[in-house]
Amino acid sequence: MKINPYNIILLIGCLGIVVFAVLKLYCCKKKEKTFKFFYYFLITANLVIIQILLIDFGITKLYPWILILYTPFEFLSPVFFTAFTCYYLEKEEIYKRYQRYLLIPFMVFFVVYTLIKINILVDYSFFSKNTASFLLNEIDENFTVIFCFILSVWNYRIIQRYENSLGRLSFVYVRKKTKWIKNIFVALVILSVLWMLTITLFFIKEEITGHSAYYPIWMLYMIFCYAFLFWGIKHLNKVSGSVTNLEDPIQKKITNFQLSGLDHIFSERELQLVHSNPISITGILSYFATSLFDKNKRDDVLLDIVENCISQLQLQECNIYMICKENKVLIPKATYSNKNNCEITKRKKQVPIPIGEGILSKVVQLGKYQCIENLSVITGDNKKSITRRSKLSVPIFIREKVVGVLDAEHDEKAYFKSHHIALFLLIAKLTEIKLSQINTNTVILTNITNDNAYFKELDFLMKEEKIYIDPNLGLENISKRLQISSNYLSQLINKLGGCNFSDYINSYRVEEVKSKLKDPDYDNYTVLGIAMECGFNSKSPFYSAFKKHTGVSPKEYRQQQQIMS
Repeated sequence: MKINPYNIILLIGCLGIVVFAVLKLYCCKKKEKTFKFFYYFLITANLVIIQILLIDFGITKLYPWILILYTPFEFLSPVFFTAFTCYYLEKEEIYKRYQRYLLIPFMVFFVVYTLIKINILVDYSFFSKNTASFLLNEIDENFTVIFCFILSVWNYRIIQRYENSLGRLSFVYVRKKTKWIKNIFVALVILSVLWMLTITLFFIKEEITGHSAYYPIWMLYMIFCYAFLFWGIKHLNKVSGSVTNLEDPIQKKITNFQLSGLDHIFSERELQLVHSNPISITGILSYFATSLFDKNKRDDVLLDIVENCISQLQLQECNIYMICKENKVLIPKATYSNKNNCEITKRKKQVPIPIGEGILSKVVQLGKYQCIENLSVITGDNKKSITRRSKLSVPIFIREKVVGVLDAEHDEKAYFKSHHIALFLLIAKLTEIKLSQINTNTVILTNITNDNAYFKELDFLMKEEKIYIDPNLGLENISKRLQISSNYLSQLINKLGGCNFSDYINSYRVEEVKSKLKDPDYDNYTVLGIAMECGFNSKSPFYSAFKKHTGVSPKEYRQQQQIMS
């Protein structure tokens, strides 16, 4: 292949992206993983093109040893984009869960590449040059296209799932965030389709040989990478800033409701920890507090705290140890682990730990938390070698005396940050309050939840965001949005709403239907069509709910309104 302006531009352009991304990774070692996978994707995607261009330039003929460095980056690049998508949408647990499976194609073709390299070094003793060419050009490329399309569908489902879930951020904010990643996704799908059409061209016109037919698609891909690099850095820096600045006014009001639900639990000094850390802390604490409202036994409280630490904070392991003064040991009362980041299981009871040396003992003796960034030594807690795991241990007090330790671990080194420490101190405070209530039988006197604040928050969501319009809205969806337990939400509606969950939601839907039946703009709409717009998903439940709340059928109500007007 002769050197021409096209492959020169491609080589310089792709090298520029790789060098820039590598420098960014080196200079910003402490950047969050969203940025890291962003750069990994750009590096590997452009290395695929560079490897082929080196063959076109004849450099691999002059220096055959370069072929030893060739790697199937085409199977690694889509994996990094998937990781980037998951971390960008704060769904990293999905990537962690399936990471090993996503890397299987890369590992398989890495072995194939290695065999081909050995075969070339021994002058094609194992299989012919044509077979090696077939493996690299036909099998490799076709499998890459299939793999990219499979991951495209999967990524799109992740984005959709994120949009449809009612998390701690408002629907408006979620849509704003996903709009950018959707645009990137659509651009990549279009490029993949063009890539597939280019491959098809080789079958239609057999006279076309070499890589020159790929140059137009590679040029477009390089332009995309530069645009992605420029706008991506700008966008990621914006969204990685304070969440508070990005949230809309509705979400800020919800946060205020959550804070009012916590202000009677914590002291002013403790509430400062909430205000000075990420906004998600308020929601997490609300969930913990409401989850404890119906727990009246010590063991139930401890198990609930530990299980929520695993499920809400994505930890690998969490334990609560209580002090036995007589034997001077720490007894594990609640132990949970998260297998492969996807299955929360109750661990078997462990052996009591003598209070003496070790991290947990230090927490008991000093009454202060201990945060260990790297457990690469033999600890005094369990006499077991632990490699590259971080640990956070926080004391649990009752009447200013240490009675236990809340202990958490994670596989990542230096996982626990300042907001984790603040959050665990507040969770330990919640545990103290609930245990004190049980010990003194004063549950009614000092309730751990502020029912009015949470009910106002629910009422606000109904009136301002009209979440009842979603036909799939359920108890679980709303509890996730409010970040309170579903059991507590059900009891709250029964207590303050005076009805069950279904009747409560349908009352808002019926009012919305009544409003539209009065509106002349909806005269041409069928009654059932209006009902569907207001959140009902079938005829029978709608008619039953409407008659229950109004005393008349929808048709009769419309006729009454027409007579009155």
